[in-house]
Amino acid sequence: MSGAVIVGAGHAGVQAAASLRQAGYQEPIRLIGDEDCAPYHRPPLSKAMLAGEKRPEQIALRGPDYFDRNGIELMPGVRACALDPASRTLRLADGTLSYDKAVIATGAGARMLAGFEYDNVFTLRTMQDALSLQDALTPGAKLVVVGGGFIGLEVAATARKLGLAVDVVEMQDRLLARAIPEALSDYICKRHRAEGVRIHLGAQINRIAAEGGRIASVALSNGASLAADLVLVGVGNAPEIRLAAEAGAGTALGGLLVDGAMRTTLPDVYAIGDCTAFDLPVAGSRVRLESVQNAVDQGRAVAAQIAGQGGSYDPVPWFWSDQFDMKLQMAGLSVPGSGFTLRGSVESGSFSLIETLGDRLVAVYSVNAVADHMASRRLIGEPGSFDRIAASDPDTPLKACLAAPADRRGPVSAIAGAGP
Repeated sequence: MSGAVIVGAGHAGVQAAASLRQAGYQEPIRLIGDEDCAPYHRPPLSKAMLAGEKRPEQIALRGPDYFDRNGIELMPGVRACALDPASRTLRLADGTLSYDKAVIATGAGARMLAGFEYDNVFTLRTMQDALSLQDALTPGAKLVVVGGGFIGLEVAATARKLGLAVDVVEMQDRLLARAIPEALSDYICKRHRAEGVRIHLGAQINRIAAEGGRIASVALSNGASLAADLVLVGVGNAPEIRLAAEAGAGTALGGLLVDGAMRTTLPDVYAIGDCTAFDLPVAGSRVRLESVQNAVDQGRAVAAQIAGQGGSYDPVPWFWSDQFDMKLQMAGLSVPGSGFTLRGSVESGSFSLIETLGDRLVAVYSVNAVADHMASRRLIGEPGSFDRIAASDPDTPLKACLAAPADRRGPVSAIAGAGP
Protein backbone atom coordinates (compact mmCIF):
# COMPACT_ATOMS: atom_id res chain seq x y z
CA MET A 1 0.00 0.00 0.00
CA SER A 2 1.19 3.51 -0.81
CA GLY A 3 -0.54 5.17 2.13
CA ALA A 4 -1.06 8.89 2.59
CA VAL A 5 1.12 11.67 1.22
CA ILE A 6 0.66 15.08 2.85
CA VAL A 7 2.13 18.06 1.00
CA GLY A 8 2.76 20.87 3.47
CA ALA A 9 4.23 20.57 6.97
CA GLY A 10 2.53 23.50 8.66
CA HIS A 11 -0.25 23.39 11.25
CA ALA A 12 -2.72 21.65 8.92
CA GLY A 13 -0.36 19.02 7.54
CA VAL A 14 1.17 18.09 10.87
CA GLN A 15 -2.25 17.81 12.50
CA ALA A 16 -3.50 15.60 9.66
CA ALA A 17 -0.54 13.25 10.07
CA ALA A 18 -0.87 13.14 13.86
CA SER A 19 -4.64 12.60 13.74
CA LEU A 20 -4.31 9.82 11.18
CA ARG A 21 -2.10 7.87 13.56
CA GLN A 22 -4.40 8.64 16.50
CA ALA A 23 -7.32 7.31 14.44
CA GLY A 24 -5.53 4.00 13.99
CA TYR A 25 -4.42 4.50 10.39
CA GLN A 26 -1.77 1.83 9.80
CA GLU A 27 -0.53 2.70 6.31
CA PRO A 28 2.61 4.75 5.56
CA ILE A 29 2.36 8.51 6.12
CA ARG A 30 4.79 10.84 4.37
CA LEU A 31 4.82 14.51 5.36
CA ILE A 32 6.50 16.79 2.83
CA GLY A 33 7.65 20.28 3.76
CA ASP A 34 9.43 22.72 1.48
CA GLU A 35 11.19 24.47 4.37
CA ASP A 36 14.46 22.94 5.49
CA CYS A 37 13.54 22.86 9.18
CA ALA A 38 11.24 21.06 11.60
CA PRO A 39 7.54 22.09 11.55
CA TYR A 40 6.83 25.06 13.81
CA HIS A 41 4.10 27.28 15.25
CA ARG A 42 3.52 30.34 13.06
CA PRO A 43 1.89 32.82 15.50
CA PRO A 44 5.13 33.44 17.48
CA LEU A 45 6.92 34.54 14.29
CA SER A 46 5.51 38.07 14.59
CA LYS A 47 5.73 38.24 18.37
CA ALA A 48 7.90 36.17 20.77
CA MET A 49 10.13 34.74 18.04
CA LEU A 50 10.61 38.12 16.35
CA ALA A 51 11.35 39.78 19.68
CA GLY A 52 14.06 37.21 20.45
CA GLU A 53 12.12 35.85 23.42
CA LYS A 54 11.92 32.36 21.91
CA ARG A 55 14.37 30.36 19.82
CA PRO A 56 13.33 28.28 16.78
CA GLU A 57 13.45 25.00 18.69
CA GLN A 58 11.10 26.44 21.31
CA ILE A 59 8.26 26.90 18.81
CA ALA A 60 8.41 23.43 17.25
CA LEU A 61 5.00 21.89 16.58
CA ARG A 62 6.16 18.50 17.87
CA GLY A 63 9.10 17.19 19.86
CA PRO A 64 12.30 16.12 18.06
CA ASP A 65 11.45 12.41 18.10
CA TYR A 66 7.69 12.65 17.57
CA PHE A 67 7.60 11.79 13.88
CA ASP A 68 9.94 8.77 14.11
CA ARG A 69 8.13 7.52 17.20
CA ASN A 70 4.78 7.63 15.39
CA GLY A 71 5.94 6.19 12.10
CA ILE A 72 5.54 9.43 10.16
CA GLU A 73 8.19 10.02 7.53
CA LEU A 74 9.01 13.73 7.70
CA MET A 75 10.58 15.02 4.48
CA PRO A 76 11.81 18.62 5.05
CA GLY A 77 13.33 20.75 2.32
CA VAL A 78 11.50 18.82 -0.43
CA ARG A 79 9.64 20.50 -3.27
CA ALA A 80 6.55 18.88 -4.77
CA CYS A 81 6.51 19.61 -8.51
CA ALA A 82 3.46 17.90 -10.02
CA LEU A 83 0.45 15.83 -9.02
CA ASP A 84 -0.94 13.11 -11.30
CA PRO A 85 -4.33 11.87 -10.02
CA ALA A 86 -4.63 9.30 -12.82
CA SER A 87 -1.55 7.39 -11.71
CA ARG A 88 -1.81 8.51 -8.07
CA THR A 89 1.72 9.82 -8.06
CA LEU A 90 3.41 12.94 -6.81
CA ARG A 91 6.50 14.09 -8.65
CA LEU A 92 9.21 15.65 -6.50
CA ALA A 93 12.30 17.56 -7.54
CA ASP A 94 14.32 14.36 -7.08
CA GLY A 95 11.89 11.47 -7.51
CA THR A 96 8.29 10.26 -7.48
CA LEU A 97 5.99 9.06 -4.71
CA SER A 98 2.91 6.88 -5.07
CA TYR A 99 -0.12 7.45 -2.85
CA ASP A 100 -3.54 6.07 -2.00
CA LYS A 101 -4.67 9.40 -0.57
CA ALA A 102 -3.06 12.79 -1.14
CA VAL A 103 -3.60 15.78 1.14
CA ILE A 104 -2.71 19.27 -0.06
CA ALA A 105 -1.81 21.44 2.94
CA THR A 106 0.36 24.01 1.18
CA GLY A 107 -1.09 27.05 2.96
CA ALA A 108 -0.49 30.52 1.58
CA GLY A 109 2.52 32.67 0.78
CA ALA A 110 3.07 36.33 1.65
CA ARG A 111 2.22 38.82 -1.09
CA MET A 112 4.94 41.16 -2.30
CA LEU A 113 4.18 44.50 -3.92
CA ALA A 114 5.58 45.27 -7.35
CA GLY A 115 8.41 47.77 -7.19
CA PHE A 116 9.45 46.87 -3.64
CA GLU A 117 12.32 44.56 -4.54
CA TYR A 118 14.99 46.09 -2.31
CA ASP A 119 17.46 44.63 0.18
CA ASN A 120 15.76 46.16 3.22
CA VAL A 121 12.19 45.10 2.32
CA PHE A 122 10.75 42.12 4.19
CA THR A 123 7.66 39.94 4.31
CA LEU A 124 6.78 37.66 7.22
CA ARG A 125 5.43 34.18 6.63
CA THR A 126 8.21 31.67 7.29
CA MET A 127 10.80 30.96 9.94
CA GLN A 128 13.53 32.33 7.68
CA ASP A 129 11.49 35.50 7.15
CA ALA A 130 11.31 35.98 10.92
CA LEU A 131 15.03 35.37 11.44
CA SER A 132 15.95 37.81 8.68
CA LEU A 133 13.59 40.49 10.01
CA GLN A 134 14.76 39.89 13.57
CA ASP A 135 18.34 40.72 12.58
CA ALA A 136 17.16 44.04 11.09
CA LEU A 137 15.08 45.20 14.07
CA THR A 138 17.72 47.27 15.82
CA PRO A 139 16.73 49.86 18.44
CA GLY A 140 16.41 53.34 16.97
CA ALA A 141 15.86 52.11 13.42
CA LYS A 142 12.92 53.43 11.39
CA LEU A 143 10.43 50.79 10.27
CA VAL A 144 7.69 51.45 7.72
CA VAL A 145 4.93 48.85 7.73
CA VAL A 146 2.82 48.67 4.57
CA GLY A 147 -0.58 47.28 5.53
CA GLY A 148 -2.65 47.65 8.69
CA GLY A 149 -3.71 44.01 9.00
CA PHE A 150 -2.88 41.52 11.73
CA ILE A 151 0.70 40.79 10.65
CA GLY A 152 1.52 44.46 10.12
CA LEU A 153 0.11 45.50 13.50
CA GLU A 154 1.71 42.62 15.40
CA VAL A 155 5.10 43.45 13.91
CA ALA A 156 4.53 47.15 14.65
CA ALA A 157 3.83 46.32 18.30
CA THR A 158 6.89 44.07 18.55
CA ALA A 159 9.11 46.66 16.88
CA ARG A 160 7.98 49.40 19.26
CA LYS A 161 8.72 47.07 22.17
CA LEU A 162 12.25 46.71 20.78
CA GLY A 163 12.71 50.48 20.54
CA LEU A 164 12.16 51.15 16.81
CA ALA A 165 10.33 54.12 15.33
CA VAL A 166 7.31 52.71 13.48
CA ASP A 167 5.00 54.06 10.78
CA VAL A 168 2.03 52.00 9.55
CA VAL A 169 0.61 52.87 6.12
CA GLU A 170 -2.92 51.58 5.47
CA MET A 171 -4.83 52.36 2.29
CA GLN A 172 -8.24 51.80 3.91
CA ASP A 173 -9.78 54.44 6.16
CA ARG A 174 -9.40 52.16 9.19
CA LEU A 175 -7.29 49.28 10.46
CA LEU A 176 -8.34 45.64 10.01
CA ALA A 177 -11.29 46.78 7.93
CA ARG A 178 -12.11 43.31 6.61
CA ALA A 179 -11.85 41.55 9.96
CA ILE A 180 -13.39 43.58 12.78
CA PRO A 181 -16.09 46.23 13.43
CA GLU A 182 -15.28 49.90 13.00
CA ALA A 183 -15.52 50.65 16.72
CA LEU A 184 -12.86 48.05 17.48
CA SER A 185 -10.68 49.34 14.63
CA ASP A 186 -10.79 52.78 16.24
CA TYR A 187 -9.86 51.37 19.66
CA ILE A 188 -6.87 49.44 18.29
CA CYS A 189 -5.72 52.48 16.32
CA LYS A 190 -5.81 54.63 19.47
CA ARG A 191 -3.85 52.03 21.44
CA HIS A 192 -1.14 51.85 18.79
CA ARG A 193 -0.89 55.61 18.63
CA ALA A 194 -0.68 55.76 22.43
CA GLU A 195 2.34 53.44 22.19
CA GLY A 196 4.04 55.74 19.69
CA VAL A 197 3.11 54.01 16.42
CA ARG A 198 2.35 56.56 13.71
CA ILE A 199 -0.72 55.39 11.77
CA HIS A 200 -1.40 56.77 8.27
CA LEU A 201 -4.95 55.84 7.21
CA GLY A 202 -6.33 56.24 3.70
CA ALA A 203 -2.78 56.52 2.38
CA GLN A 204 -0.63 54.73 -0.17
CA ILE A 205 3.04 54.85 -1.07
CA ASN A 206 3.35 56.95 -4.21
CA ARG A 207 7.11 57.17 -4.55
CA ILE A 208 10.20 55.35 -3.27
CA ALA A 209 13.61 56.95 -2.82
CA ALA A 210 16.37 54.34 -2.81
CA GLU A 211 20.12 54.39 -2.27
CA GLY A 212 22.48 51.48 -2.86
CA GLY A 213 19.73 48.93 -3.39
CA ARG A 214 17.88 49.94 -0.21
CA ILE A 215 14.80 52.07 0.37
CA ALA A 216 15.78 55.29 2.14
CA SER A 217 12.38 56.98 2.29
CA VAL A 218 8.84 56.75 0.93
CA ALA A 219 6.41 59.49 -0.10
CA LEU A 220 2.75 58.93 0.72
CA SER A 221 -0.37 59.97 -1.16
CA ASN A 222 -1.32 62.21 1.77
CA GLY A 223 1.85 64.26 1.27
CA ALA A 224 3.86 62.75 4.13
CA SER A 225 7.47 61.64 3.62
CA LEU A 226 8.73 58.81 5.82
CA ALA A 227 12.36 57.88 6.39
CA ALA A 228 12.89 54.12 6.28
CA ASP A 229 15.72 51.90 7.47
CA LEU A 230 13.57 48.87 6.72
CA VAL A 231 10.13 48.16 5.27
CA LEU A 232 7.73 45.34 6.06
CA VAL A 233 5.13 44.51 3.40
CA GLY A 234 2.10 43.05 5.17
CA VAL A 235 -0.64 43.14 2.54
CA GLY A 236 -2.04 39.64 2.91
CA ASN A 237 -1.29 36.19 1.59
CA ALA A 238 -1.83 34.30 -1.66
CA PRO A 239 -3.07 30.68 -1.41
CA GLU A 240 -0.55 28.12 -2.66
CA ILE A 241 -2.81 26.13 -4.99
CA ARG A 242 -0.57 25.51 -8.00
CA LEU A 243 0.06 21.81 -7.36
CA ALA A 244 -3.58 20.74 -7.32
CA ALA A 245 -4.89 23.45 -9.66
CA GLU A 246 -2.49 22.40 -12.42
CA ALA A 247 -3.78 18.84 -11.98
CA GLY A 248 -7.32 20.09 -12.66
CA ALA A 249 -8.72 20.70 -9.16
CA GLY A 250 -11.64 23.10 -8.90
CA THR A 251 -11.04 26.48 -7.29
CA ALA A 252 -13.08 29.21 -5.60
CA LEU A 253 -12.22 32.48 -3.84
CA GLY A 254 -8.62 31.95 -4.88
CA GLY A 255 -8.40 28.63 -3.00
CA LEU A 256 -8.93 24.93 -3.70
CA LEU A 257 -12.63 24.07 -3.54
CA VAL A 258 -13.38 21.32 -1.01
CA ASP A 259 -16.57 19.76 0.30
CA GLY A 260 -17.47 19.04 3.93
CA ALA A 261 -15.21 15.99 3.84
CA MET A 262 -12.21 18.07 2.67
CA ARG A 263 -12.31 16.40 -0.76
CA THR A 264 -11.20 18.36 -3.81
CA THR A 265 -12.74 17.70 -7.21
CA LEU A 266 -9.86 15.29 -7.91
CA PRO A 267 -10.25 11.61 -6.91
CA ASP A 268 -8.57 10.73 -3.59
CA VAL A 269 -7.07 14.21 -3.31
CA TYR A 270 -7.99 16.28 -0.26
CA ALA A 271 -7.03 19.83 0.73
CA ILE A 272 -6.89 21.55 4.12
CA GLY A 273 -5.85 24.83 5.70
CA ASP A 274 -5.28 28.29 4.28
CA CYS A 275 -5.36 27.09 0.67
CA THR A 276 -8.97 25.88 0.80
CA ALA A 277 -12.38 27.37 0.05
CA PHE A 278 -15.47 25.69 1.48
CA ASP A 279 -19.12 26.22 2.41
CA LEU A 280 -19.46 27.26 6.04
CA PRO A 281 -22.96 26.58 7.43
CA VAL A 282 -22.64 28.94 10.41
CA ALA A 283 -21.87 31.81 8.02
CA GLY A 284 -24.27 30.72 5.30
CA SER A 285 -21.64 31.35 2.63
CA ARG A 286 -18.51 30.02 0.97
CA VAL A 287 -15.36 31.20 2.70
CA ARG A 288 -11.59 30.91 2.72
CA LEU A 289 -10.13 31.20 6.22
CA GLU A 290 -6.55 31.91 7.22
CA SER A 291 -6.25 30.81 10.82
CA VAL A 292 -4.49 28.23 12.95
CA GLN A 293 -7.87 27.02 14.23
CA ASN A 294 -9.14 26.29 10.74
CA ALA A 295 -5.90 24.57 9.73
CA VAL A 296 -5.84 22.33 12.80
CA ASP A 297 -9.55 21.48 12.69
CA GLN A 298 -9.42 20.65 8.98
CA GLY A 299 -6.37 18.48 9.67
CA ARG A 300 -8.44 16.49 12.16
CA ALA A 301 -11.40 16.37 9.77
CA VAL A 302 -9.42 15.01 6.82
CA ALA A 303 -7.80 12.37 9.02
CA ALA A 304 -11.24 11.18 10.12
CA GLN A 305 -12.27 10.88 6.47
CA ILE A 306 -9.19 8.97 5.36
CA ALA A 307 -9.40 6.68 8.41
CA GLY A 308 -13.02 5.87 7.52
CA GLN A 309 -14.64 7.63 10.47
CA GLY A 310 -16.71 10.03 8.34
CA GLY A 311 -18.10 13.31 9.63
CA SER A 312 -18.48 16.75 8.06
CA TYR A 313 -16.55 19.94 8.75
CA ASP A 314 -18.88 22.51 10.35
CA PRO A 315 -16.82 24.78 12.63
CA VAL A 316 -17.32 28.05 14.44
CA PRO A 317 -14.30 30.06 13.19
CA TRP A 318 -12.17 31.78 15.79
CA PHE A 319 -9.03 33.89 15.64
CA TRP A 320 -6.70 35.80 17.93
CA SER A 321 -4.01 38.47 17.86
CA ASP A 322 -1.69 39.83 20.57
CA GLN A 323 -0.66 43.49 20.28
CA PHE A 324 0.93 45.38 23.19
CA ASP A 325 -1.28 44.56 26.20
CA MET A 326 -4.27 43.69 24.01
CA LYS A 327 -5.37 40.09 23.60
CA LEU A 328 -7.82 40.37 20.73
CA GLN A 329 -9.99 37.28 20.25
CA MET A 330 -12.73 36.80 17.69
CA ALA A 331 -15.33 34.09 17.20
CA GLY A 332 -17.76 33.80 14.31
CA LEU A 333 -17.91 35.80 11.08
CA SER A 334 -19.63 39.13 10.51
CA VAL A 335 -22.76 39.27 8.35
CA PRO A 336 -24.37 42.25 6.59
CA GLY A 337 -27.16 44.02 8.44
CA SER A 338 -26.12 42.97 11.93
CA GLY A 339 -25.70 45.27 14.95
CA PHE A 340 -23.26 45.54 17.84
CA THR A 341 -23.69 45.74 21.60
CA LEU A 342 -20.92 46.66 24.02
CA ARG A 343 -20.23 44.34 26.94
CA GLY A 344 -17.80 45.57 29.60
CA SER A 345 -15.79 48.78 29.84
CA VAL A 346 -13.69 50.23 27.06
CA GLU A 347 -11.91 52.43 29.58
CA SER A 348 -10.80 49.40 31.59
CA GLY A 349 -9.33 47.77 28.50
CA SER A 350 -11.48 44.65 28.96
CA PHE A 351 -14.65 44.41 26.86
CA SER A 352 -16.44 42.60 24.06
CA LEU A 353 -18.48 43.67 21.08
CA ILE A 354 -21.44 41.34 20.62
CA GLU A 355 -22.67 41.06 17.02
CA THR A 356 -26.27 39.95 16.52
CA LEU A 357 -28.68 39.68 13.62
CA GLY A 358 -32.18 39.78 15.03
CA ASP A 359 -32.10 37.36 17.95
CA ARG A 360 -29.21 35.32 16.53
CA LEU A 361 -25.67 35.56 17.91
CA VAL A 362 -23.35 36.05 14.93
CA ALA A 363 -19.91 36.93 16.29
CA VAL A 364 -18.10 38.18 19.39
CA TYR A 365 -14.98 40.38 19.35
CA SER A 366 -13.19 40.45 22.70
CA VAL A 367 -10.32 42.51 24.09
CA ASN A 368 -8.78 41.03 27.24
CA ALA A 369 -12.05 39.17 27.91
CA VAL A 370 -11.08 35.52 27.59
CA ALA A 371 -14.20 34.17 29.30
CA ASP A 372 -16.43 35.94 26.76
CA HIS A 373 -14.41 34.48 23.92
CA MET A 374 -14.53 30.93 25.22
CA ALA A 375 -18.26 31.13 25.84
CA SER A 376 -18.96 32.62 22.40
CA ARG A 377 -17.21 29.74 20.66
CA ARG A 378 -19.74 27.41 22.26
CA LEU A 379 -22.81 29.59 21.71
CA ILE A 380 -22.46 30.77 18.09
CA GLY A 381 -24.51 28.55 15.84
CA GLU A 382 -26.52 27.06 18.71
CA PRO A 383 -30.32 27.17 18.37
CA GLY A 384 -32.34 29.55 20.48
CA SER A 385 -32.92 33.26 20.91
CA PHE A 386 -29.97 35.34 22.08
CA ASP A 387 -30.74 38.30 24.36
CA ARG A 388 -28.31 41.08 23.45
CA ILE A 389 -29.70 43.34 26.17
CA ALA A 390 -28.84 40.81 28.85
CA ALA A 391 -25.45 40.33 27.20
CA SER A 392 -24.63 44.02 27.68
CA ASP A 393 -24.28 43.33 31.42
CA PRO A 394 -20.79 41.87 31.98
CA ASP A 395 -21.98 40.27 35.23
CA THR A 396 -24.41 38.10 33.28
CA PRO A 397 -22.70 34.99 31.88
CA LEU A 398 -23.02 34.86 28.11
CA LYS A 399 -24.40 31.34 28.24
CA ALA A 400 -27.34 32.69 30.25
CA CYS A 401 -28.20 35.04 27.37
CA LEU A 402 -29.18 32.27 24.98
CA ALA A 403 -32.96 31.78 25.03
CA ALA A 404 -33.24 34.29 27.92
CA PRO A 405 -36.73 35.71 28.73
CA ALA A 406 -37.80 38.18 26.04
CA ASP A 407 -38.93 40.79 28.57
CA ARG A 408 -35.56 41.08 30.28
CA ARG A 409 -34.36 44.60 29.63
CA GLY A 410 -31.68 46.89 31.01
CA PRO A 411 -29.39 49.75 30.04
CA VAL A 412 -27.21 49.23 26.98
CA SER A 413 -23.76 50.82 26.93
CA ALA A 414 -22.48 52.57 23.85
CA ILE A 415 -19.15 52.70 22.10
CA ALA A 416 -18.30 55.15 19.36
CA GLY A 417 -19.12 53.53 16.01
CA ALA A 418 -21.18 50.67 17.47
CA GLY A 419 -24.69 50.32 16.14
CA PRO A 420 -27.84 49.18 17.97
